[in-house]
Amino acid sequence: MQRFALFTGSCQSLPIVQYLLQTNKLACVVLIEAEPNPDLAQLQYWLQQNRIQTLQFSKSNDNELLAGLDKLGANRGLIYMFRHKIKATLIQYFSGYLINIHPSPLPDYRGPFPLYWQLRNAEETTHITLHQVSEDIDSGDIAAGMGVDIAIHPFETMSSLQQKVAQTIPHVIERFCQADEQQKLKWQPQSAVSEKLAPLLEHRQLIVNWRTQTAKQIMNMARAGNVDTGCAIFTVGKDMFQLLQASNVDCPIAGLLPGTVVEIDRNRGLIIKSKDGAVRFDVVSTQQGLFDGYRFAVLFGLEAGMTLPSK
Repeated sequence: MQRFALFTGSCQSLPIVQYLLQTNKLACVVLIEAEPNPDLAQLQYWLQQNRIQTLQFSKSNDNELLAGLDKLGANRGLIYMFRHKIKATLIQYFSGYLINIHPSPLPDYRGPFPLYWQLRNAEETTHITLHQVSEDIDSGDIAAGMGVDIAIHPFETMSSLQQKVAQTIPHVIERFCQADEQQKLKWQPQSAVSEKLAPLLEHRQLIVNWRTQTAKQIMNMARAGNVDTGCAIFTVGKDMFQLLQASNVDCPIAGLLPGTVVEIDRNRGLIIKSKDGAVRFDVVSTQQGLFDGYRFAVLFGLEAGMTLPSK
């Protein structure tokens, strides 16, 4: 009988919890070891209200967790939205059935931020991959034929894409469980090398460089970070602001330096010269609130012809 322990730290995993509950396959939920945050607190409250057994993960020692898993009869493990490295003792406990749910076509976009980097690189589809957990992160054998492609809409943000992925995962888990029960699971090794990675974000990677980035790159950087991952950051004077949404527009004017304010218009908005064209600021986040480009330009003193600094 399949009895799953779900390792998670986010409400994005609730569709998986609900599927496992409905199919009587849930042994427990193993909660991430982290400082309290609204997402984790909401997850803990939901689990408590539904009287779901939880265990606590510890980065220092697996003994208590292993004892709890054994007591609850957990013989399968699923990992989703769980950013801790799993030690060998825990991997060995599940004997090849500790499975990570990774939203990318592995080996592409290994790392903790796969959806962010796929949005930022303007990928048109993502892929839900199930793979065995190994000591090398996101590198274990893949469950062949179990994955599902998901289209990425050009207007997609992190939040909307995460929700789309979360709603699709139960279907993938159902197929996996059926193949497991029928002993039809097949595992295939991953390629060791990929040029597309999904590393942790560094502050410098969020700053707009008008000299080197195209309009499309700036637009995708803004939408990938919208709202809580880290939006595109630009500077006006000594102050820094976040660009949450932008659009690519034509700029027929030649000879302007990238970063130059091309136009400030009530209807057309705030338009800034980029390396290859121009960017319209659709939504800007400030300490005073959210503004469209025109209102931002008026309130913060931008004028046509001035140049925004690059990093």
